[in-house]
Amino acid sequence: MENHKAEKSYSSYYLIPAVICGVLTGWLVTGSVGYTILGAILGLLTAGFWMNVVVNRGEEA
Repeated sequence: MENHKAEKSYSSYYLIPAVICGVLTGWLVTGSVGYTILGAILGLLTAGFWMNVVVNRGEEA
């Protein structure tokens, strides 16, 4: 039997707001589909950076 608590990580909840904010930023600034897709990709990259660097360092401390 294992007596350890399974820690839940809520870091994946950063992905949806990051995509939404990236899409809205690309659409509001330029209004074109290309920059909207680019904004979504950059939003995902930012969320990935946030999850891997910032959140993981906070859990280690």
